[in-house]
Amino acid sequence: MIDTKELARNAPGFGIKDDAPMPDMAAMRQYRLGRLQAELVAAECDAAVLNNSINIRYAIGTRAAQISSMHITVRTAVVPPEGGATVFSWVGDDWMPETIAEIRPMSVYGYFPAGERSAERVKEWARGVRDVVRTGNRIAVDIAYPEALHALEAEGFEVIPAEPLVEHACAIKCEEEIACLVNACTVAETAMWRIRKALEPGVTENDLYAILNQTNFERGGEWIEYRLMASGGHINPWDPEAGEKVVRAGELVAFDCGLVGPMGYSADVSRTFFCEPGVPTEHQRVLYQLAYENVQRNLELIKAGVGFRELSEKSWMPPEEYLARRYPVMVHGIGMGDEWPAVPWPIDWERDGYDGVLEENMAICVESYIGSEHGGEGVKLEEQVLVTRDGYQQMSTFPFESVLLS
Repeated sequence: MIDTKELARNAPGFGIKDDAPMPDMAAMRQYRLGRLQAELVAAECDAAVLNNSINIRYAIGTRAAQISSMHITVRTAVVPPEGGATVFSWVGDDWMPETIAEIRPMSVYGYFPAGERSAERVKEWARGVRDVVRTGNRIAVDIAYPEALHALEAEGFEVIPAEPLVEHACAIKCEEEIACLVNACTVAETAMWRIRKALEPGVTENDLYAILNQTNFERGGEWIEYRLMASGGHINPWDPEAGEKVVRAGELVAFDCGLVGPMGYSADVSRTFFCEPGVPTEHQRVLYQLAYENVQRNLELIKAGVGFRELSEKSWMPPEEYLARRYPVMVHGIGMGDEWPAVPWPIDWERDGYDGVLEENMAICVESYIGSEHGGEGVKLEEQVLVTRDGYQQMSTFPFESVLLS
């Protein structure tokens, strides 16, 4: 029988050691750039013009000011179909010789800091892009202000969306990326154990959420995508943000890590704990066991070659009482955050479904949320796995709650 935890148990560690195998970061950056450039060639694009800081990191590896550059355009990476990228930057950038050909000053055109000079700055920025892309007019752009798109069109460019190209490039992971994802899960599981130990009557949701953040930062991680830490009736409906609610004995506590860890890779793992003293109620056990069965049954469907429609149609669906508050998707991709694909439940297929096939070395998350439309508590569980030729291998290995499964 295949040990689905083998990958997670044997991934290389991260540290400064002369005698231990380490992921090859330069090779990983080169692999990712090559994946994106293959998509550009297939789409007959002369360049990708990337402003999204996560897309830029995927393409060239630089991470400087990632959070602030999500809302202020201070960096643009112009990626050609072959060769190194040209980076326009207003902040310091790490020089990655295998991915970056040149770094130039960025003409920052947002109203902050450009103010009334925004119109002239955006034209300077577009002229800079044209100076790099001297032959050809078809470019893929991910996110940009309307005035930036107009300025590119004024330079004679035909603009198409870059997001589909980047998402498809990201979908298949190399060996080094897989190691980074497993390492992120290790960081998340360290935090989960600390949360488990700290869980007692009187702590607040914010107290527990702070442990997740602190552990991630201590282990070299970068940020948490959302504040999903809830207790008791605050769990249902799902998507709550951690607050000052005090956890009481006998309550469930549910959370979704949403952790962007070391090297920019994610651990998107969910668990639900029981706050002692006391024993779980029958209703709490029913909720938990339904969510557990939901995840385990749908994991059995994971295998390279399975189509998205087939995956959806064969999925285990919660009972009627829990359908209204189901999680939005049953499966989604994971890498430097949530990624393509997103596979909907069968009752949502006609509205949300699209064609595609699970491929070997895709990293995905299998989701479940069980909460009654009539209210009460809920249970959130989620596993992160690697798609293999014969099935899957787990990246997340944190145990489930035996007291809720018994």
